[in-house]
Amino acid sequence: MAYLNVVKREIKRFYKRPLVWSFSLIIPLTMCLLICLIFSKGSPTNLPVAVLNKDNSEISRMLVRNLNTLPSCNVKYQVTSMQEGNKLLTRGEIYAFLVIPKDFQKDIYKLKQPKLVFYYNNQRILVGGIISKDVNNLVQSMLVGMDAKMRNKRGLPMEEAIKQSNLISVNDHIRSNPFFNYQYFLSLVAFGHILQINLLLSAVWALGSEFKLGTTKDWLKSAEDSILIAFLGKLTPYFVIFISLFAFLYLVYFGITGVPYVGNWAMGIFATILFVTACFSLSAIFVSLNGNLRFALSAATFYVAMGFAFAGVTYPVMSMPLAARIYNAVLPLNYWSKIMINQSLREIPPIYDLKLLAVLLGMSLIGFFALFRIKSMAKDEKRWYQL
Repeated sequence: MAYLNVVKREIKRFYKRPLVWSFSLIIPLTMCLLICLIFSKGSPTNLPVAVLNKDNSEISRMLVRNLNTLPSCNVKYQVTSMQEGNKLLTRGEIYAFLVIPKDFQKDIYKLKQPKLVFYYNNQRILVGGIISKDVNNLVQSMLVGMDAKMRNKRGLPMEEAIKQSNLISVNDHIRSNPFFNYQYFLSLVAFGHILQINLLLSAVWALGSEFKLGTTKDWLKSAEDSILIAFLGKLTPYFVIFISLFAFLYLVYFGITGVPYVGNWAMGIFATILFVTACFSLSAIFVSLNGNLRFALSAATFYVAMGFAFAGVTYPVMSMPLAARIYNAVLPLNYWSKIMINQSLREIPPIYDLKLLAVLLGMSLIGFFALFRIKSMAKDEKRWYQL
């Protein structure tokens, strides 16, 4: 009965504050759907590039035409000098700049190895890597094909000519994300980062606002002086909201957009529940520092703000400095994202993710130790109405 009293009390408080509605439901939902829309193509396409064709031969022109057929490239400029191409690159008007040297066709006919010069801005690691990979594959396939034809004309059987032209053949088998679709892992971690921020700050506001408004005694009274019931009852409405939000996003992400989920669904669901409870649990720690809502919100924001940058999806965690690895290790996002990627794309047996679940479970429990301090502060009138 006490638990239901606290839940009803929190629902009434929730309805009276439209800003909480926005922060707990509308804003995270809108941002996550926007991310789905941004990554809907999977990989960046039609990126502007420039070409300096110093040879202007039949083969070099064919290379430019083939470059323009790549999904990632759009030959927007055919420049006449290195300076012009470099200016376009440094100004950010193009993402890459290809220089075809003089005597390119002659060197191919002489079975020499012509040297193409390719410039790209690697500050944009994702875009630069995509263009570089596509251009390298295109050039290699073209050169191997032309080299084989030349050897065939000189008397070699075509099969042997192809073997001699391509002495080392690499047969790639991509274990995860074989389509190089960046929605398959970047957007998932982005969802987690956005929701981690909203989960933690919503819970901090729910707890800290009792101190700011001086209603902590009434809060404890509705829970019959049990801080555990008061804590669980207060956060139950938010738990229902965020679990429903996750369920809707999973439906859109894995159902409508077609992102594969090849692993164990039970593991993903359990990880999501623990992710939500871990964020709620950690909120108690921030509020217990001094009962000041403004300070708790500031500290919690600082704690989660850079979560995506240190999640390890664009830069490996093992290569980060020690401080960055520690920061990564204390975020629930780190463990939830690993479990979801392992289960959705890698089909890793659930037993290997149990240790990640154990960490999330530990984070879900650690905040309960802060409840004792919250209860003692709740009865201290000096903690009320703090700015």
